[in-house]
Amino acid sequence: MRVFKLTANALIAALFLAGCDKLAAFNHLQAGDYQPTVADLRYGDADRQKLDLYLPADRTKPAPLIVWFYGGSWDSGDKAKYAFVAKRFTEMGYAVAIPDYRLVPEIRFPEFIKDGAKSLAFLKQYGQEHPNRITATPMILAGHSAGAYNAVQLVADQSYLASVGMTANDIAGIIGLSGPYDFYPYDVKATQIAFGDTPAAQSQPVEQDLSHMPPMLLITGNRDHTVYPRNSRRLAELAPDARLVIIKDTGHAGTLIALGSILTENRAVLNPVGEFLDTRIVKPAPSKSEP
Repeated sequence: MRVFKLTANALIAALFLAGCDKLAAFNHLQAGDYQPTVADLRYGDADRQKLDLYLPADRTKPAPLIVWFYGGSWDSGDKAKYAFVAKRFTEMGYAVAIPDYRLVPEIRFPEFIKDGAKSLAFLKQYGQEHPNRITATPMILAGHSAGAYNAVQLVADQSYLASVGMTANDIAGIIGLSGPYDFYPYDVKATQIAFGDTPAAQSQPVEQDLSHMPPMLLITGNRDHTVYPRNSRRLAELAPDARLVIIKDTGHAGTLIALGSILTENRAVLNPVGEFLDTRIVKPAPSKSEP
């Protein structure tokens, strides 16, 4: 059984890494026709400054919010292809927002980080206007790969939240899956294009004053040769409250596809995620009328 699961994970991971069309197929396998409760909420004027909001099935009470930032080397990505992530978390009782953001080469750093901050400010306001739907603050930020970087950096450098009238107190915690946090100098094409000649002091989470950071859960695979585990190790060493989890026999895509429910579900990832969420956000208790 273990051999079967490892083989299935390897096959799906290979498909997942092969391209965006394969990601769409993986998403459909995991989520079927699962659709956002509210699609294409606009948080800015640009075409890609829109987000999808998924609410859990039980809508008798507001749901705590998780904001998911997808990866893709800052030059690709589509919120519609991450419904499987939303499905995983809504089944746990959370609301999930997935923003699109402007991509390289149309823009470069720090514009995609600014988009992330704008999406959070929109969601905070949305929660105030729709308190029966979501409890937007404090919210959980989560992401994979470049998306994990976005989630961490927009809090690590306090100027981004400050620019939209928010602070680190609006963030209950951050979950980073296989994220790059210490990648200067820019020695791969994707980072060279996205960051250009940006100094490390501006671009690297590990170069920031992290004393204000909320608790973080950093998960990486010991076989990740795309974003090396040292990124998560280094950030965990510097942050005031960070738990580092290294998953055996797992590569870069493995920490993401672990959120699926068919063939790729991995409790080594899901259990610490669930534990982290339970400690950071207390979900409303069921009403007395509920079974």
